[in-house]
Amino acid sequence: MENITKHPILEIPDKKKIKFKFDGKLLYGFEGMVISSALFLNKIRIFGHHKKDGSPQGLFCSNGQCSQCNVIVNGIPVKACMTPLKVGMIVESCNGLPELPAEDDPVDVGDSEIIEIEVLIIGAGPAGLSATKILGEYKLKIILVDDKDRLGGKLVLQTHKFFGSQEEVYAGKRGIEIAKILGQQVQSLPNAQIWLNSVCLAVFS
Repeated sequence: MENITKHPILEIPDKKKIKFKFDGKLLYGFEGMVISSALFLNKIRIFGHHKKDGSPQGLFCSNGQCSQCNVIVNGIPVKACMTPLKVGMIVESCNGLPELPAEDDPVDVGDSEIIEIEVLIIGAGPAGLSATKILGEYKLKIILVDDKDRLGGKLVLQTHKFFGSQEEVYAGKRGIEIAKILGQQVQSLPNAQIWLNSVCLAVFS
């Protein structure tokens, strides 16, 4: 597999070549790519093996929804398709269930802030963005949360043009373009907060 340098639709910026290790072997990738892309670039398809039967595991959903591409980075299990490659990173195969470090550095979260809202929307894909837009127009106080670094969900992976109604589903536009349109609409709402790179936890008492 070769690194893509030209694309008929997407702009491919120049990236710096960097070193990393996988299972002790020195490899090269490019700054900004995720670990799974760097491994594929080096013709590595198997990232680990399943605990139950030892079957090989590797890239599957490519969107952080499963754990098939888990690897160990500096002793911590991560999803290879979501974790950016860094200079000098030590990556290891994930064979069986990963083990967490016996001792972890405590995290000081400081004083917790209590925020009262009317609607919490989890997931900034097309459904979450549409719900935020509609409810936001009713002046409801909203927080939109997503664990990715950008708005759009799977739309940001789609370069094909959509079909159907131009007014309702933006027919004739690509998924990446629709993600930008919906993102701009929710970002313009004064009563909606957007939290990216965030995880939701429910605590019941």
